[in-house]
Amino acid sequence: MVKKKVLVVEDSIFIAKAIKQLLESEGITANTTSDGAKVVDLVKEGKYDLVVLDLMMPDFSGKDVFYMLKADLNTNDVPVLILTAKVDALKEDKELRDCDKFMRKPFDNDELIEVIKGLLQRDSA
Repeated sequence: MVKKKVLVVEDSIFIAKAIKQLLESEGITANTTSDGAKVVDLVKEGKYDLVVLDLMMPDFSGKDVFYMLKADLNTNDVPVLILTAKVDALKEDKELRDCDKFMRKPFDNDELIEVIKGLLQRDSA
């Protein structure tokens, strides 16, 4: 079985590190970045199977990153899980509702792993 790769885009180093460790404990390769401007290139180069994306980030917002991923023909099929403390932003923005899944912060670790595994399984089906 091919090991799955997840890119965690999160400006909080503590949350990013926690998600990375959680994924790696489940046998999933995980990398992190807080630089929204580099995400599309990282996804292209790293051939990621999933992007876990924080909406509220400095410089490039998660919303901008999401739009860039979906606008690029090389990344638009990569599933995106949006993590946010502001669920209302998803309700207000029709295009953000096109993300594959969203979860509210703070999140339950077991639920996060379950959602990620489900998205990775669906992607390989």
